[in-house]
Amino acid sequence: MELWNHIGLEGLIMNSRNNTKYIVFDGMDGSGKGTQIDLLKKKFGSSVVFTREPGGTPFAEEIRKLVRDNPLAGTSTPLNNFLLFWAAREELQQNFVVPMLSSGKHVFSDRGDSSTFAFQLYGEQREEFFGAFGFMRRMVFGHGGGRRGPDLYIIFDLPAEVARERALQDANRVKTHFDVRDLAYYERVRTGFRRFADNHPPVRVVDATRTPEEVHQSVMGILAEMGIAE
Repeated sequence: MELWNHIGLEGLIMNSRNNTKYIVFDGMDGSGKGTQIDLLKKKFGSSVVFTREPGGTPFAEEIRKLVRDNPLAGTSTPLNNFLLFWAAREELQQNFVVPMLSSGKHVFSDRGDSSTFAFQLYGEQREEFFGAFGFMRRMVFGHGGGRRGPDLYIIFDLPAEVARERALQDANRVKTHFDVRDLAYYERVRTGFRRFADNHPPVRVVDATRTPEEVHQSVMGILAEMGIAE
């Protein structure tokens, strides 16, 4: 099945004219993604803006409360969660990502559609969502107005059992219904991220089993290759 379609000629033209970069940082809960984003916030000045998914605008943050923080979220259907994540992403694209890129700012996002693929499709074992994922991706990233998909995904990878243990033991983390799922779910999510990386370049997979300092060196090297200097 062909899942990965072009996001539109206009987006490609805009990308070639604009040197700003849209980078997604992703991975399983417990992968150290948040630590790396915190380090990047300390490194970069006003040339970079940071956001997150779901969230990033007042309206998208309200969707985040529904899909992640509401105690009823764990009883929602996989399709409802899938659609809510895309609704938040559409809001973020229209009212944050596109304006920031157009203004000359790099955009660094904590999670992206790679998470939807890994969690909602693979984690929830919803093969019937594959076609909808491709359709929504074309709509949100390629529906004109200067939109474009991420220039790079950096995915932090580590064994599922390590990620789950880290997520559950992190005293500073507010646990959600995603965190407390069983090991098999974490395994499926890890597979989902790997499948996303296989089928949707440009993706760089970073070994997150190393120390935060070592991982950070790898991340900075990748960003330097993209022409993004601190």
